[in-house]
Amino acid sequence: MSEAAPPLKAFGAADGDVKLLEGRAVAFIGYGNQGRAQALNLRETLQAESISCDIFVGTERNETWRQAESDGFEPQAVGEAADAADILFLLVPDEVLPEVFREQIQPHLQQHDTLVLASGYNITYEAINLPPDVDVVLLAPRMIGRQLRQLYEQGKGFYSYISVEQDASGNAWQTLLALASGIGTLASPGAAFELSARDETILDLYHEQGFGSLLGMTFYTMLEVGIEAGIPAEAMALDLYLSGEAAETLQAMADVGFYEQAKLHSRTSQYGGMMRSLGLDREPLRKHLQKVIQEVKDGTFAKQWAEEQASGSENFEK
Repeated sequence: MSEAAPPLKAFGAADGDVKLLEGRAVAFIGYGNQGRAQALNLRETLQAESISCDIFVGTERNETWRQAESDGFEPQAVGEAADAADILFLLVPDEVLPEVFREQIQPHLQQHDTLVLASGYNITYEAINLPPDVDVVLLAPRMIGRQLRQLYEQGKGFYSYISVEQDASGNAWQTLLALASGIGTLASPGAAFELSARDETILDLYHEQGFGSLLGMTFYTMLEVGIEAGIPAEAMALDLYLSGEAAETLQAMADVGFYEQAKLHSRTSQYGGMMRSLGLDREPLRKHLQKVIQEVKDGTFAKQWAEEQASGSENFEK
C-alpha cells in the first residue's frame, strides 16, 4: 500500500486580502454555469469594499451574452475582454478552451498577467501551451455555479481547491487568495484547500466516472428490478430521487458526517443497509474503480475523449 498523502493545507477568510485587486482588471472568459456566479460574486464584493477594479465579460453573442447584459455587464468578444484585463478567469468548457485560448486569448497576454483556471484538465493533459511569463493559478469551486451563488447571497462560504501552477510575477499566491476572497469561497463555513491542478483533475474525473456512473447505474438497475417485482414505476422513481430524500441523505453526510447521518434513519433502515453492505463482494467494484482512476491518470480517458470530439461526438450524442 502506498504512503498516504499529507493533509491538505486550508485557507480561510484571514488569508485573502481583496484590497490587493485595487486597480486591476478582471475578465471572465465564459459566462455560463461558473462564469456568471463568480462574476456576480466578485462584483458585489468589490462594491461592498469600495475597491476600484474593472470587470469584463468575454463571451459569444448568444444567450450568455444576453444574460450578461441583463446582469448589468457590457459583454465583449473574448479577444477584446482578454486584451482589456490582466487577470483572466478561463471558464469556458474544457473541450473548447484549447482553441479559444490559442486563437483569442494568448495573442493578448502580457507579462505577469494572471490566468485563473477552474479546472486543471487542459494543463494536466497539456492541451494548452502556457507562456512562461504569466501567472497560472487554479481556483476550482467544488459545486455548481447556482449553489455557489446562493451561498454567497446567504453570506456563507463554500469549498474550493486552489494552487499556484506558475508564479512568474512572484505575487501569484497573493493574487489567488485575493480572488478566492472576492468570489466568496474563504468566508465561513467555507475554505480553500491547496491541491495541484493535476490532483484536482484526477480527483474530479475519478469522482465523475467512478461514483457518478455507479450512482446512475444503481438507480437505473433498481428501477428495473423493482418494476419487475411489481412496484409501480412512479413509486420507484419517487423513492429513488424525485422525493429528494437521496439528496437530503448526501447533505446530511456533509453536515454531520458519513456515519453520524445513519442515526437520522430508523433502526430497521440502519440494520438493513449495514447487512446488505457487508454482504456485497467489493472486489469487482474495487477492480473497476482501479481501472477508472488508472485510465484517468495515464491519459487514456483524455485521449479517448479527444478522439470522440474529433469524430463529431457521434457516441456522445446518441
